[in-house]
Amino acid sequence: MAASYVERKLIIASRVAEGYHLTEIGLKNLQHIFTVWFPRAIYRDLTDETVRVDVIVRIGRTSGKGVYTTTFVGSDGTVIKKTDYDEDRLIGKVCDEYDQLRSGYCGKKDGFDFRIVVYTTQTAAPTGRR
Repeated sequence: MAASYVERKLIIASRVAEGYHLTEIGLKNLQHIFTVWFPRAIYRDLTDETVRVDVIVRIGRTSGKGVYTTTFVGSDGTVIKKTDYDEDRLIGKVCDEYDQLRSGYCGKKDGFDFRIVVYTTQTAAPTGRR
């Protein structure tokens, strides 16, 4: 029997914190972060119950770079955990499970930008007969 693949979809809802404004270049950088790096960086922090991640983006007081306050949410709306990611912590992460080509931007609602992120993992093939 050949190995099979399991697909996992996740919703990422993000917005810039109140009082913060980004330039055109800043907004393009933010789009790049959420398209390339952020989904890779959070993968190891996901639990089986996580279906949505809410992110508030602000500028760090000491670094001047982005800080991503992230809330991991379950299907019933309960908060699983909260974590802050510094922009430097996101860049360069590797995650073979993240399927960037099948993930994408879905639009804006109530001030949040929504993305669907797809992860694909390979399950091991059975090793023998019983």
